[in-house]
Amino acid sequence: MVFTDAMKAVAQKELSDKLKSRWVVVIAAGFALFTVVISYFSGATSGVAGLRSMDATIASLTSLVTYFIPILALTLGGGIIADERDKGTLEIYLSSPMSIGEFITGKFLGLAVALVLSTTAGLGIAGIVIIIKLGFSTVLTYLLFVLNSVFLGLIFLSVSFLVSILFSDRARVIAFTIFLWLFFAVLYDLGLVGLLIITKGVVGNEVFSALLVLNPVDVYRVLNFLSIGELRVFLGLAAVELPGYMNTPVLWVITLLWVVMPLYLSYYFFKKRYLI
Repeated sequence: MVFTDAMKAVAQKELSDKLKSRWVVVIAAGFALFTVVISYFSGATSGVAGLRSMDATIASLTSLVTYFIPILALTLGGGIIADERDKGTLEIYLSSPMSIGEFITGKFLGLAVALVLSTTAGLGIAGIVIIIKLGFSTVLTYLLFVLNSVFLGLIFLSVSFLVSILFSDRARVIAFTIFLWLFFAVLYDLGLVGLLIITKGVVGNEVFSALLVLNPVDVYRVLNFLSIGELRVFLGLAAVELPGYMNTPVLWVITLLWVVMPLYLSYYFFKKRYLI
């Protein structure tokens, strides 16, 4: 789809609203603080405090990001339809020459830029401290971690658009958003570990690894493990060897599909519901 003036106008409005509300600044500052603190105290359970290595730092930060960014992105885009309806502007958009594709894409791009700015600023500020302490040879590894984190946010922002369109009532959107966050961040992995226990390990690594890609949080986690050279993924107390097909290019294709497919479904259901 060509980037049109209508898409640009909607995207600029969404980004401007977030900048005026200082949402980007607050999230970036909070993210930077949490990142530094967790990085420094990640080894406290073993009696060691302070930055140890980039591998250990990324392993610790992965846990922070898998809880923080999904709920942040889900709440960011969860109210796009309800907010416009409450303000009385949804009908204006629908009656304008702007197409539904331009409306959805413009909204997504504006919020995506706000999310990317807050994520990269927060992780970037903390990253400067971490890299200075651990050495500049760790820059590439940390940049890959930031890139993975940005796309995790884009995935859940895309999912939030679909939720907002399927459940346009604000209360239902909030309830389903919380459920999705719990499901992907906590319950899904508990289910996989339970599957291993129930089947007594009969489920092979191939099947288990295939189930991992159905959860974008696990895809993100595996990408981070691969970036630090770890060929096992840890789920609670379980550790699973990654098969050969679980490599970085394949996981990036899956990541992009997780971004594109919910956004396309948002367009489809929005068009089906509102286009007369």
